[in-house]
Formats: sequence, C-alpha cells, structure tokens
Amino acid sequence: MLNSEPMARAILGAAVFLSAMTLSACGGDNGDETVSPSEWANSLCTDVGQWRSSLQTVRTSFKGNLTPENAQDAADQVGDATETLIGDLKDLGKPDTQSGQEASDDVDELSDELQKGSDQIQRAADEVSSAADIPAAAATIAATATQVSSEVKSTLTNLQQLDPQGELKTAIQQSSACQSLQSS
Repeated sequence: MLNSEPMARAILGAAVFLSAMTLSACGGDNGDETVSPSEWANSLCTDVGQWRSSLQTVRTSFKGNLTPENAQDAADQVGDATETLIGDLKDLGKPDTQSGQEASDDVDELSDELQKGSDQIQRAADEVSSAADIPAAAATIAATATQVSSEVKSTLTNLQQLDPQGELKTAIQQSSACQSLQSS
C-alpha cells in the first residue's frame, strides 16, 4: 500500500482539475430537440456540476491511500462519471438560437475530448502494477488534465462568440447553475 499523500494528491487532484476546468464550459449538443438558451445553459451547467461532485467524491475517497488497486478504482469511477456526463450532454438538444447547431457541434467535440481524456486516465491506471508505477501515471494524468482544460476553455470561448444576438452568452451568464460552477 502506498501512503504517499503528495502522490495521491497528484493523481486524484488531476482528475479534479480536469473537472474544475470543465465547469466553465456551458455548451450543448446536436440532438433534434430545440430548447431555450437559458434552459440549455442551465441543464448543461447542472450536468457538469453533478460530474464535478462525483469527481470530488473520488478524490476524497482515496486521499492519502493510493495503491495500484485504488488507482484503478479511481480511474474506473472517473470513467463512469465522464460517461454519464457525455450521455447527458448528448441529451441536451440544441439551443434555440441562430447558432444552435454550431453550439451543439462544439459541445459534441468537447464530449469527444472528455472521452479521450477519460480513456487516457484509464490507460495510465491500467499501467500501474506497483507503487513504483504511480509517478508515471500521475504525470500522464496531469498532462491529460491540462490538455482537456485547454479544450474546455476553447469551447467556452467559442460558445460565447457564436451567437450574433448574444443569447447564449447571456443565458450562460444568467444561469444560476453556471454562476455556481464558475464561482467554485
């Protein structure tokens, strides 16, 4: 059993960092259903908030007690939470704005990046067979978190610039769920 507090923080902290960066991304999907921009933004931020809570629970569960088995369990839980979020994003529909389809496409691309990040975290955990493997896994996870956070920031920027009338930007800024995510 590895009781290295710094290493446990690095691995599980990277997963939480990944979620924190995603909190700012209030976007959508390409479903056939069209919803109001405010409903769409609020649903998205609520889903992301639930994902973030799941990842916080994972981090708390393994704090200070990271073993190869726990690393795998944490990666599995992060993967499950990410899979749920991706499904929720795909069920959002698209905002009823002139650029609704573009916003939906942007969030689909973000979903793909989240999936890739989750897969990379899973592969890193799969490669941990002893305590000696944990530092390499932590480095991979941290790099993955940085990469995905960049994608999230890019998506958020794109979403807020898409709509000529500013409906999406306004909906994101006025959503209490989005405000909660951005302030935490």
